Amino acid sequence: MQKQSLRQLYDSHSGKVSDKWSSYLEVYDRVFGAYRSTPVRLLEIGIQNGGSLEIWARYFETARALIGCDINPDCAKLTYADPAIHVIVGDAGTPEVLQRVAAISPQLDIVIDDGSHQSRDMVRNFALYFPQLADGGVYIAEDMHSSYWSQFGGGLGHPHAGMNFFKLLADVIHAEYWGVPKNGRDLLAKTLLSYGCDIDAAALLHIHAIEFRNSMVIVTKRPPSDNTLGTRVVGGQAASVWQEVVDLRGSTRESYTSHEVFDQSANQWATAPFDPDPSKT
Repeated sequence: MQKQSLRQLYDSHSGKVSDKWSSYLEVYDRVFGAYRSTPVRLLEIGIQNGGSLEIWARYFETARALIGCDINPDCAKLTYADPAIHVIVGDAGTPEVLQRVAAISPQLDIVIDDGSHQSRDMVRNFALYFPQLADGGVYIAEDMHSSYWSQFGGGLGHPHAGMNFFKLLADVIHAEYWGVPKNGRDLLAKTLLSYGCDIDAAALLHIHAIEFRNSMVIVTKRPPSDNTLGTRVVGGQAASVWQEVVDLRGSTRESYTSHEVFDQSANQWATAPFDPDPSKT
């Protein structure tokens, strides 16, 4: 029997209220499809009336843990018959709440940030919960359009807006090519310092891919070994223009000089982003 799409589940839902933009539902069907028959461990930050947890329970029928977190104390009144559903009332961006989440599930497969949408909270939540994701997991921040509004701590070009933070993660993926002795955490230091949070450089090596959709950011996590260029794949035998390429078959970037990383220590554009003083931005 074919499983219902997330949109179909929303359209037929009659329990607690949940609302999502229609484009989000299409993305979730694509991104979450591989998890639907697994003992998935999901955290959703920001649950409002609590209906999303009921829908996730129908969508992920074999879920191990569906954790909803909300700062609104009224959410403590929400009750569920499904033992996989848990509600935590508190500020998700604090170590205390992180410990409460970890007590239910030490690792997570999916994190959805649908919380305050304040830039500071977007950054804090990612710093706390991306390390908690299992490799193969996915982190999604919703309603990223708020990053462009001053009321949410953002604005187009704001150096510490949530959107700018996630844009920097695209550079973090390419840290091995920077040509300066810095790591991903160094690049993020100014924003992390501004919001009083931190993330270990080793955790950032697990960023596999970043996808930007209208008002959404999707970050997938895999082991660092999956996040390299890999080996050179050379097909064919006739190389009348550049014969040497045949010899590169099966090689890695590090194994031949034409792909060495150039020293960029004298490049002002390569070094300027790493000043940790947020007052200079």
